[in-house]
Amino acid sequence: MQFDREQQTHTGNSLPKAFQGRCCCATNRKTIELLSNRHATRFGLNGVKRAHKNCPMTSSHPKLNFRTRLIGWCVGLLLLIPQMSWAAGTAAGTLISNSATLSYATSTFLPATATSNVASFLVDQKINLLVVEVTGSATFVGAGQTRAVTTFLVTNLGNAQQGFNLTAALALANPAGAPPFSTNDFSATGLVAYADTNNNGIYDPLIDIATSITTLAADASQKVFVVSDIPTTVLSNQQSVVSLTATATAPATMTALVATLGPDTAAVDFVFADAAGVASGDIARDAKHSAYAAYLNSGAGLTLIKSVVNVLDPMGSATLMPSAVMTYQIVATLAGTGTANNIVITDPLPANITYLPGSIIVDNIAKTDAADADNAQFITASQTLVISLGNVAPPANFVITFRATIN
Repeated sequence: MQFDREQQTHTGNSLPKAFQGRCCCATNRKTIELLSNRHATRFGLNGVKRAHKNCPMTSSHPKLNFRTRLIGWCVGLLLLIPQMSWAAGTAAGTLISNSATLSYATSTFLPATATSNVASFLVDQKINLLVVEVTGSATFVGAGQTRAVTTFLVTNLGNAQQGFNLTAALALANPAGAPPFSTNDFSATGLVAYADTNNNGIYDPLIDIATSITTLAADASQKVFVVSDIPTTVLSNQQSVVSLTATATAPATMTALVATLGPDTAAVDFVFADAAGVASGDIARDAKHSAYAAYLNSGAGLTLIKSVVNVLDPMGSATLMPSAVMTYQIVATLAGTGTANNIVITDPLPANITYLPGSIIVDNIAKTDAADADNAQFITASQTLVISLGNVAPPANFVITFRATIN
């Protein structure tokens, strides 16, 4: 107990009295090892070194044992590096168990120990999610535009995999959202929400056809596109506000979740922890979350859709295999009012396909690959297709095709 009293009475970076002038050599080895292991990190490694320096046998032994140095380094790192945190936390269903141990001794009996029972529990499943619009601004469209796209991000903030049902809807009247999503002048039509299936951040009509997210890992995010049509009667600078609501479900099966009510049970309970969203009826702790986006008629709106419309492989079938020839199609649609000036379409090809020379067709008219009098060219150095459409007044529609071979 002498050591404990000295430990309690020292101040600052001074060494305890029992430590001063002692070292890990000769008869004081055990004392100094115990003190250094318990105090090196508190008094600093320099303090331990001073005790070694004062020892007459300094030159005959190490200045500081490796274990003490290692303890000091580890504790220092724990103090200097902030602990990282994750939204997901401990995975749902994790079994956590521990027990306590009592040790004691008396003047008449040898030291003994007693161990408690094991206290165990299962970590419950936290149901939480977040939906946000990704740009913070309205999507510019034109009157009569089809397949106008707004983009959202759905994040699983829970501690287990989740599925999510997706619902796109028109905002009611002028919503109480933050500008620019607070003014509602017209109603977009045909709203559908599609998950970004290939995770490229771009709406691909032939690929992004799923209307739900079947499985999303804890802490993972996925983009979702709300696609709609713009009426032809919309005036310039009018806006339509839409919402996306994501509802948590069981992964894969997409069955509805039911919160566990009342006291905690021995099983894995479902705990709803989501905040209230912006859509009508989206309250806190309902396994849903929602956000607003908007379409703004800027006068002229241009939509660009690219797809593979034909495949011919060496066997005469339509298999996407090496040496197969694909026909790409790009459809550019201009809607609204006013004039779109200097329209240029560029399409850089990926490294694993090769352009088929002389295959560019614009509105059923064959074009050359060279930079000449026509409005198309293929730049070999950058493997890029370039189509110049000039100044165009809506409504207008352009269809571009070309062919490429899979390497």
